[in-house]
Amino acid sequence: MARDTAQLRTMLQEQMSLLRTSLDSFYKGNFGESLRIATTIRVLLHETKRSTSLLQQLTQDPSKLQILDSGRRSRPGDDEVFRFTLGLRLGPDAAVWPAVDLGSSHYSVSTIGTWWRRIVFKFNSAVGPQVNYRRNEVVLMLANREGGAHVDPNENPDYVRLLKDLPLGFAANGIRIQTPDLARFVTAQAGLEMLECLKRNFFPHVDIPLKWECGVAPPVAGYIDEISAVATWVSSAFPQAEMHITRRG
Repeated sequence: MARDTAQLRTMLQEQMSLLRTSLDSFYKGNFGESLRIATTIRVLLHETKRSTSLLQQLTQDPSKLQILDSGRRSRPGDDEVFRFTLGLRLGPDAAVWPAVDLGSSHYSVSTIGTWWRRIVFKFNSAVGPQVNYRRNEVVLMLANREGGAHVDPNENPDYVRLLKDLPLGFAANGIRIQTPDLARFVTAQAGLEMLECLKRNFFPHVDIPLKWECGVAPPVAGYIDEISAVATWVSSAFPQAEMHITRRG
């Protein structure tokens, strides 16, 4: 017997609560919660031949639901060779921390379909040609293969490449900073954007914060929303990118 709408909305509220709990924990420094966040997003959105997502059961076309999306949109004629779309803060120590402001001017209203398939990482791999990672690919890697709902017995080469080949280094005040697991960071940010989406489209009375930041920022901190490089030609070996942040951006 098919579930009625009231039951589905109750289940959606439960998923929203689970998502909020995981996000609260993630932004307290428990980065393993990104695996639960990925699994919740999968329940909400992922479609297969044998299963229907929760949002598909609630709406005729969830791909058209409104959601906030950040970053620069590609324009006709652009030859983009590098993209990194993620909210981050450098410092106060020699570390990179997740920091997202959903009220930032970098955000605009999009649709779930566009947001879900949007490229969030693009770079030249050290072992091959340029690779693209869409948001859905990153989230589902964590959910399906890296411990969210399943641990694959073999390493996922796409995940290993994202961990090891991303040509982006960080340095603050002359101190080199180790690049974190950016797949987990981008998944948590997707969770924040999905949380706001559920509020926007289903539960407008629910109060959620717009600013999420791990730890306490120093008086002077470097913030990043997006980095991209556009060129009219692409060399065979794109140079390594390094960001030096010394003050609040």
